[in-house]
Amino acid sequence: MQKAVYFLSLLLILVLFFCYAFAVQGRPDKTVPIKCYQCNSFYDKGCSDFFDNRTYPLIPCSWNATMCRKIIQETYYDGHWDVRYIRQCAKQGEVGPAEGRWCKERSGNFRVKVKVCHCDNKDGCNDATGLRPGWTTATLALSALFVRGLFSIKLNSKRTSVG
Repeated sequence: MQKAVYFLSLLLILVLFFCYAFAVQGRPDKTVPIKCYQCNSFYDKGCSDFFDNRTYPLIPCSWNATMCRKIIQETYYDGHWDVRYIRQCAKQGEVGPAEGRWCKERSGNFRVKVKVCHCDNKDGCNDATGLRPGWTTATLALSALFVRGLFSIKLNSKRTSVG
């Protein structure tokens, strides 16, 4: 029984290492241009949120573009708000916290609001907004369950061997 617990613990460590390495590696090859979704909801309604990235191709950016951008532009005109989503490559900008999930918001004159998000952690990072559980969260949850299972196996084996 001790060998099985040792083997399972070793297996858990290896799985955690590979999951963590995959989760934090970001965009693996920075020698090729980043690929971004490129569309405008004024011309294509599917470009707005909730964005289905399975229906849009990732388009390679030019060599001097180092990140992807998503712009949400709201304008008040003729009694209602018009919202447009623009996804594109970016040469300049600031990647916000949480790999670009936090965006900069600006309000201007004439009832205009703009939210700009930049990211450079992976190809197609300018997809739909919203925090999604990442690999790290999933790995921690699975690890906690696995460790709990290991402790219950150890406790059960001690109870049966004593009695």
